[in-house]
Amino acid sequence: MFETQESDSTQTPASAIWARWINPNRWSDWDPRVASATAETDLEVGTQVRVKLRKGGTVRQHVVALEPGRLLVTEYALPGARVGHEHIVEQRGTGAEVTHRLYVAGPMSGLWALMLGRKKMQLAAGAFTDAKRPG
Repeated sequence: MFETQESDSTQTPASAIWARWINPNRWSDWDPRVASATAETDLEVGTQVRVKLRKGGTVRQHVVALEPGRLLVTEYALPGARVGHEHIVEQRGTGAEVTHRLYVAGPMSGLWALMLGRKKMQLAAGAFTDAKRPG
């Protein structure tokens, strides 16, 4: 398994960050890899989100964990592995603590982590925490 995680504090309230995460139509606002994202229903565990990437085509992500206002985890499958993105936001005074964790798990995770680019994944996790302004 490969994983990388970044956390940062912001003056943006947790509710404003959560509003961006829970709405797939806004995923391109904070995820530089995403051109567009759509879901047929509100997000809940089991919801499928169609994500068109700026590079690399389209993937179907599934919501695998959701705690309203705090946690959203999505995953998509690759042969022999699954790729996940965990988003956590916690209110801290008038601002929030934001954490993004990217991971590749499964028997082929080492190969996929190399192919996806471990350094790119680490940079992406940091970019997500930098893109926490409401919009």
